[in-house]
Amino acid sequence: MVVPGGSTTRIGVPRSILHYEFGGIIARFLGGLGVDVELSPPTRREIFAAGKRAVIDELCFPIKIFVGHVAYLVAQQVDRVVIPVIVGHENDRMFPCHPRSRLADIVRALGVCEESQLLTPAFRFHKDGLSVEGFQGLARSLGFSKAACSKALEEATAVNLCRRSVDAGRGGPTLGLIGRPYVTADDWANHHIVQRLQRLGCRVVTEEDAGNAGYAPEGTGLHFALAARTLNLARQWDEKPEVNGLVFLLPFNCGPDGDIARYLTGTIAKPMLTLVLDELRSSAGMTTRLEAFIDLLGRSAVAVGGRSL
Repeated sequence: MVVPGGSTTRIGVPRSILHYEFGGIIARFLGGLGVDVELSPPTRREIFAAGKRAVIDELCFPIKIFVGHVAYLVAQQVDRVVIPVIVGHENDRMFPCHPRSRLADIVRALGVCEESQLLTPAFRFHKDGLSVEGFQGLARSLGFSKAACSKALEEATAVNLCRRSVDAGRGGPTLGLIGRPYVTADDWANHHIVQRLQRLGCRVVTEEDAGNAGYAPEGTGLHFALAARTLNLARQWDEKPEVNGLVFLLPFNCGPDGDIARYLTGTIAKPMLTLVLDELRSSAGMTTRLEAFIDLLGRSAVAVGGRSL
């Protein structure tokens, strides 16, 4: 792509965290501007391993994956890597978790890519997604006009969220999948849980099936945006009679989600299985827990009382 001014630029977008969190809108927006976009491939072990080698163990599982995606793009010799800086909600009362708001700083500090390669537009968000001003700043930094930005943004927002379509099961229970979008939508990160549940005869419903759950729904009393989003979705599934239980995917070392899991256990009526996702993958162990949960759902004794199994 030749950006205004005559230079050719290839921009990398990591297929992780912010990509899933905001439904792929950054990549679509850049594509609408005519930018040559390199979207990293779906997560695989090699990508995760590259991230794990670069970071300290204390960082959460999704950030290790994210750093691996950035390393992949650098290896592809893209000119720039876009890592938005999410600074907070327009109401100044809700925020992203701190490591997620500093992803660009983390990548910079680790030396995964050169400072000159980073493209770090600042965004604020509202209940439905990212603010227009952030897109305008990103377009402006690449030399595009406000009119070109408006057209590209209109096209980008007209597309549905980048989520899988979920097939019905074979007469088994219907399970509501909750958790951060970058683990519920990343098949490698979540151990292909949707496919596992479908093989066990379940129907799985995701955030997309709930309609507009809201990016950062207000009125939950929570200040972390994705925690509020998870709580809102859990309440929706709890109220739907066709949903028999919930599966909460909790990334390892995530403090906010640990608190949400404990809160949901005591407040929702339907059974809930909490699965902690980390790098210590055990296909047999996950399948055993899913089978046990489905078996319990079939017993009348497990009719009330949310619980973490």
